[in-house]
Amino acid sequence: MEEEESSTRRSASPPPIANNTNESPTSSSCSLNVLCGICNEFYRPNDIIFSTYCGHVFHKDCLTRWLYRSQTCPQCRTNCHRNRIHRVFLNFSERTEVDFEDPPKSFIQWVPMDLDAQAPRDSHLPPEGAIQSGTDDAGNETYVARVYLHEDLLPGGYAPLKKAMQAPWNCRGHTLTDEVEILILTDCDYSWETGAYGAVPANALRAGYSELGEGLYAARGIHEGLTLLGKVHPSHRVMYMPYRGQEVSSPTYEVLTVRPREQAER
Repeated sequence: MEEEESSTRRSASPPPIANNTNESPTSSSCSLNVLCGICNEFYRPNDIIFSTYCGHVFHKDCLTRWLYRSQTCPQCRTNCHRNRIHRVFLNFSERTEVDFEDPPKSFIQWVPMDLDAQAPRDSHLPPEGAIQSGTDDAGNETYVARVYLHEDLLPGGYAPLKKAMQAPWNCRGHTLTDEVEILILTDCDYSWETGAYGAVPANALRAGYSELGEGLYAARGIHEGLTLLGKVHPSHRVMYMPYRGQEVSSPTYEVLTVRPREQAER
């Protein structure tokens, strides 16, 4: 009797967990529908995946080999150093027929800028595709960018020479270096179109939002003879710009509009 109970307990025990580290999973469940941009292979459950500071992910081995010969992200060419990458963990599930469809092309990207004091020497330089327009209040060239401040995401101007961004908020002009993102356009046409009293044209770039969730739009205006980047706040019926530590406004402005070339050709 004791032998029978012992046998029953052994048969009810869960099977040992298999070590899948070196196994090749089947094609139906092996891969997430995301490619490594270096080797062009789908990620698999046992792959070790690393992310760059700008947020792009690659196989660890692919990325470390790349960064031994280049100090830029393989995806967006933002400055990147092998000491500033980290591991990420992805959840996998079986792929469906929908997953095999081509993903929509990304024409507009907001690329984080590494403005830390310990960052690589050229990390403050704008990547290819950045939109230069106007200057800051000291006459330095600025690029369309945005920054997180409190509960807002604020459009404004990034000045590479200062390694900082200026943005208007709460009656002040703020100079910021944390959580700055610069606009990068790919296969897009852009223009600056006239607006007034909070109105924005079709295809206006919604570059941020207020703490209440209202959309804010990238724009430029004239103040004291300078072309300054800032935000259109539609419900306030003005554009706000940073100028010498103050938030100044204008009822007239130019709004950044963006149109993918594929859309324009239809």
